[in-house]
Order: sequence, then C-alpha cells, then structure tokens
Amino acid sequence: MENNELQLLGKDENTLQNYNCSPEHLLTLPIVPRHDPPLCEIFLQKFRFQNKENPVSLIVNDFSDCIQRFFSDHYIIATDASKSHVSTSIAGIFCNQSFSYHINPINSVFTAEVLAICVAIDELAIVDKDILIISDSFSALNSLKNINIHSSYVIQRLA
Repeated sequence: MENNELQLLGKDENTLQNYNCSPEHLLTLPIVPRHDPPLCEIFLQKFRFQNKENPVSLIVNDFSDCIQRFFSDHYIIATDASKSHVSTSIAGIFCNQSFSYHINPINSVFTAEVLAICVAIDELAIVDKDILIISDSFSALNSLKNINIHSSYVIQRLA
C-alpha cells in the first residue's frame, strides 16, 4: 500500500456509504508535520544546572553557561502551571512580557502545563525567530516527544 492510499475497515466503508462518500472524498493529514531539519527539538536529558544538590550560585552559573553555549540566538520563554484544591493557573514570561491566567480547576496540572506552553507560543513567540521554551513538566515534554494518534487533545494542539 502506498503512503497516499487509505485503508478502510468494513465499518468505515459503511459509514462512507451512509454519507454517500467514497475514499476519494477523504483528506488525511499526518498528526504532526515532518520537517527536515526538525522545527522543534525536545530535550529530556538532564542538564548540569538541574543538580539541586549544588549551591545556588553554581546552578545559576551552569544555567547561564548552558544558555550561552547552546541557545544564545534563541528568545527564551519560561512557562509554569500550578494546581490547588480551589484553582488551576498558568503563566509564562519573556523579557518584559508575561501572561497569567486562572483556568477551570477541573483541568489537571498536566493539562495546565501543556496549555501554558500553548499560550506562550501564541502570545509571546516572535514570528521567524528561534525560541527556547523552558518548562518543568517532564510529562508534557515526554508526551509531545512521543506523540501518536492516541495522544491527548492538548498534546495534539501543542504539536
């Protein structure tokens, strides 16, 4: 089967017939567009500055060195989310721009972390500029790195 062919299950064929459609009427898209080189890199490995056993001054120096060495030409946006028993909030900051929102407390902290990254891209990113988004949510970044058809809607939206 070629990449542009669509394989349908019996129940899918019945659904198409019910709507008086054929497979030629369907448009399929990949869940995440592929680019070469990739438009987005996700770093899940630990950086030296993440060692909390080190003194704060060493962590600050290691963080500054990492940014200078690997991301000096990037605009840096930091995001975070929090959840308590009464509220859920998201925030992001870039230079002198920032946002903070209370979102529906029904949202999990995972959803809030992903939404914070989405809003940061929508509100703080600069068109045609490389950005570095700093997030403390390993689960959100890991989900994005391993996206598939069963990924949550917020991860698909972020992708």
